[in-house]
Amino acid sequence: MITVKGQEIPLKTAAAKIRLTGIRGDLAEIRLRAGRRAAAVTAEGEMYICSEPFSAEDISNCFLELCRYSVHSYTNEIAEGYVTLDGGHRVGICGTAVMKNGKIETLRDISSLNLRLARQVKGCAEELYGRIFDSPHSLLLAGKPMCGKTTLLRDLTRILGERYKVTLIDSRNELSACVKGTPTLDIGQHTDVLCGCPKSEGILLALRSMSPEIIVCDEIGRDHKAVEQCLFCGVKLIASAHSGSIEELRRRSGIAELLPMFEYTAVIGTKGRLTEVYRSEGI
Repeated sequence: MITVKGQEIPLKTAAAKIRLTGIRGDLAEIRLRAGRRAAAVTAEGEMYICSEPFSAEDISNCFLELCRYSVHSYTNEIAEGYVTLDGGHRVGICGTAVMKNGKIETLRDISSLNLRLARQVKGCAEELYGRIFDSPHSLLLAGKPMCGKTTLLRDLTRILGERYKVTLIDSRNELSACVKGTPTLDIGQHTDVLCGCPKSEGILLALRSMSPEIIVCDEIGRDHKAVEQCLFCGVKLIASAHSGSIEELRRRSGIAELLPMFEYTAVIGTKGRLTEVYRSEGI
């Protein structure tokens, strides 16, 4: 096993090769590549070579371990390019795509694994909460990959879930890290979690059955109809999107149309730092 912050990651094959000593800063990723040495990446973006080369067989064995030797159980996730582990850790996967009807059916000949380590940082969303949430509001949280969006969104869910009825649509089980239906990360006393459900369907399900005041989901895209139905029926929606600025959001097909529906858009920089907050009138 690889042990990170007291949590065990099911990677015996990698544990025999990797050395994580001498790394400065918080560990954010461990990247494994066939034919090359592993790299540890910190939250600050520093990269450390931390092993001897991994063979293609090593990577295949690691992949099987991460899938608990039951690859078919993760078919849908693998087609999306990831596997989620207990604790909310997510493993990105690269390999050879197997196509069917113009869509990726699965991946074979796995060549790279990117273990992204989930962190709960309680209090990191206090500034965002203080600037916006004098009462429930709809919010789109924008930031580049690996900037801390998920960590910030998790903490905001926790804060709001102590005050309001919140339904969390956790399609990849990263925010709540549920194990057999029970969240292992703190997402608030009054937060209900719907795991493994596509965001559009999850939003509509929550509206029908959970009477939420706020719905939270991660990484929206072309979810226009569900977002519209949510925001125009008295329920607030908080969601995130990949983007480095408001200008980039305006250029994203599927996102640009949604921007006016959110009361606020917040942009975060590196390490989850809040850089700008926009009201919808200015978008």
